[in-house]
Amino acid sequence: MTEVILNLKSNAPTQPVDLRQITPNVFAGKTLNEISLIEIWIGNRKSNIGSIFEITGESSTNPEETTIIVKGDLPNSRRIGAKMTAGNIILNGKSGLYVGSEMKGGKIKVNGDVGEWAGIGLKNGVIEVEGNAGNFVGSAYRGTRLGMKGGLIIIKGDSGIELGVWMKGGTIKVTGNVSHSPGIHMLGGSILILGNCQSRVGASMTGGKIVLVGKTEDILAGFQIEETKDKVKVDDEKISGPFYSFSGDYTEEGKGKIFIHKENNSHLAS
Repeated sequence: MTEVILNLKSNAPTQPVDLRQITPNVFAGKTLNEISLIEIWIGNRKSNIGSIFEITGESSTNPEETTIIVKGDLPNSRRIGAKMTAGNIILNGKSGLYVGSEMKGGKIKVNGDVGEWAGIGLKNGVIEVEGNAGNFVGSAYRGTRLGMKGGLIIIKGDSGIELGVWMKGGTIKVTGNVSHSPGIHMLGGSILILGNCQSRVGASMTGGKIVLVGKTEDILAGFQIEETKDKVKVDDEKISGPFYSFSGDYTEEGKGKIFIHKENNSHLAS
């Protein structure tokens, strides 16, 4: 495995920076000089990767053997790891919007926070965030129903609203809390939330599974309780309960499943 290290320069731009070219697929087979000349957009003007990064290391001829390490905070970045199919990206700092958008393979590790739309349209691969994530993780572009289809997203902090909008497959795991409407319009796949959720869990979902270990304010009227289960399973992970088991959203003729921890949500007993 070879490493290409991108160290953010001190005069980093404050405008939005489109970094969709930072992927093992693009870097593979290129020299460091060729990588530095790869075209990017800073705001509305063309530039290149070398204008904002000091570049060291070496690249492999194969994406599978390439690791890209980005050092520095890039909250104004866009689309790092977009459509990558193999290899690894390690982001040591804050990251911006659309990290791993339409990703097809490989792994992205974020040692910090990540902005909105992380893993949008994810098809395969792994995105792991050590910090917090913004809104719309693993979701679809506005106006489409092409949400996450596969892969795994792990958020070790908190996450924002509408987690997994139009999600069709794969798994999202959140260790912390989420805001309202996780799994809205969900069609398939699994969402595991170990922390709390404000409200509207699974709104308009028609398939898939949501497991909430923490607290929530309510359950929507479109869901009906079926039974109580001692434990539930997400992928190969077993989570101890007991859990209320709900099905719905019947307002959409849905067949989704929501499991809510009984002991942490005694107010739902009625």
